[in-house]
Amino acid sequence: MHLPLDLFLALRYLRPKRTFVSLITLLSILGPTLGVAILLIVNSIMAGFGRDIQENIMNWQAHLHVFPAMGSNTIQDPGKIKDILEANGVKASPLIQDSALIQIRFKSHLGGKDENVIQPKVIYGIDPETEYHVTGVKDALLYGNFDIEEGEALVGDRFARSMGLTIGTTILIHSPARLTQNVKWEKDGQVKIEQPDEVYFPEQVKIAGIFSMGFADFDENVIFVRRDQAADLLGLDWGSATSVQGKVASPMQMDAIVAKLNEQLNGNSFFNMYRIVTWKERNQMLFGTLQVEQKLMAFLMTFILLVASFSIAATLITVVVQKTREIGTLKAVGISSWMVARIFVFQGAIIGFIGTTLGIVLGLTVLHYRDGIAAILSAILGHDVFPAELYHLNRLPALWTASDLVSVSILSMLVCISSALVPALFASALPPAKSLQDNN
Repeated sequence: MHLPLDLFLALRYLRPKRTFVSLITLLSILGPTLGVAILLIVNSIMAGFGRDIQENIMNWQAHLHVFPAMGSNTIQDPGKIKDILEANGVKASPLIQDSALIQIRFKSHLGGKDENVIQPKVIYGIDPETEYHVTGVKDALLYGNFDIEEGEALVGDRFARSMGLTIGTTILIHSPARLTQNVKWEKDGQVKIEQPDEVYFPEQVKIAGIFSMGFADFDENVIFVRRDQAADLLGLDWGSATSVQGKVASPMQMDAIVAKLNEQLNGNSFFNMYRIVTWKERNQMLFGTLQVEQKLMAFLMTFILLVASFSIAATLITVVVQKTREIGTLKAVGISSWMVARIFVFQGAIIGFIGTTLGIVLGLTVLHYRDGIAAILSAILGHDVFPAELYHLNRLPALWTASDLVSVSILSMLVCISSALVPALFASALPPAKSLQDNN
């Protein structure tokens, strides 16, 4: 098989007899290799973040919440709202959500005295009979029993591990709401105890189950108890709720059902009695931040390819200088300037093709072993390079498709070919007579 002359010379110039030029050729290939690999790795990990977070939210959390829109922060008759949601094909369950202080008797592993540790947490008061239809808490249970009774609680695995909690461990729940009801400010600024003869006791509950939702923040800070116990703990009316959760069949297409529910809940009244908040609205800031970060990282990583293009241009300019007499000879025997230019454009394309291919292989290899690489880096640096409490995930995610590989490859090839244009034009513009006079 006979190759075209310009392609044959392009390949020959990439494999010269002089070691120096061979070395810089390898270095020029290294540029797009690293650029493509880094661009692919960063884009895949950022896309994986968005996918995993969205899947976790849709699988584990409620798709919508109905809150009171004005007046009281509680819904006195959540059963009515639950019936409306279920009549429209939405699985529903009442919820009480508020903050609390958790007191734990922490046993030191160093042989010291036991310590009383107090941490702020979020209390979820649920009805286990309907909760499993709406959220994924039951499926996320690692140990114990989901059907908790009064005096029992479910805690996240991160919280349990950090405090040494197991099934049957007793914890105390202090209610800030009840504390504020008993302690008031006088007009003169003095503190007054409303009922000094009464002694406040926190709620005592035993851990009946340990769950892992996949969100580090959720697994660390949320505690589930029964709704009636949460109402008593937080000073709410029995049977009330702070919201009603709902789960729809198609969480990505729920605008129509939300509009219908809003009409049935509020009617034609001027002031809405209830407001519906979807999972997209609750996590709008999180998703917006991820999209901005993904676009920004892709933009910044593209500059790595541009830097790689300079190495290709430098390599080809070196080849032009080394082959000045040969270029003059080619022109003297009738080779056109256009063909001379194509020789170096082909060189840039060949370097780009090899570098892009190696970069994709390197990038996919790193992505495949990303968890092991992250563990090695964490051990070397002495700290976690992927802290779960910061990124809300317990593993390093990644997502790539064939279209991602194609788009990165096309971008890399365009950059590499463009970087070869200046050396190609420089070579094609060399006068034959002057080139033949070059003794180098």
